Amino acid sequence: MNSRENLLSAGACALLAVLFPFYWITFLGQSMAGFEEALKQDLLTFNWLDLLFVIIGVLEVSIYLALSNHLKNHFNATAARMLLFIMAGLVSIFHLTVLFDIYFALSNQTTLSETTGVVVMVIALGSLGLFSLVAAVFSIVCLVNQHLPPLLKVFSVLMLLMCLLQMTLVLSFTNVFLFPAALLLLSIYFVREKEELEVI
Repeated sequence: MNSRENLLSAGACALLAVLFPFYWITFLGQSMAGFEEALKQDLLTFNWLDLLFVIIGVLEVSIYLALSNHLKNHFNATAARMLLFIMAGLVSIFHLTVLFDIYFALSNQTTLSETTGVVVMVIALGSLGLFSLVAAVFSIVCLVNQHLPPLLKVFSVLMLLMCLLQMTLVLSFTNVFLFPAALLLLSIYFVREKEELEVI
């Protein structure tokens, strides 16, 4: 990666660190009954939150792809790179659920059928669950790779912790704060590499 790409990646991490908690706190605040009810309510409305949802997805995918591109310069990082591609794909699937919002908005539907609700929940929770598993494997792969720099190791520790919390479901809400912390670490990592490239 060149200096400009690193700066853009660092900026994407910092921006996502701000937008991610703002979106999810606002989203979950729509219903006190939990994620499922909040999702059902969201499906029947199409507003600025949906646009923010898409922006967050694009940012997250671009960050994983940028990190994967960066890891090609490191020894024994092929497995980690492939896992990042899978993570990006699963994030894309999760954020593509916004298409249901668009469909319901265009068809002026005011009620959500049980079948549709189940389909959306399976896609959303399924992609999140698979992401947690793949991200956990990615974190472990990075931690056992002795050739990766310390900041990436710390990022991997935070990712692994987030995956474990996500799998508990009860404590998954803590990721609203842990993920931004991990992103800020990754942003610092990209900035440091940019400075190293400029020195070289």
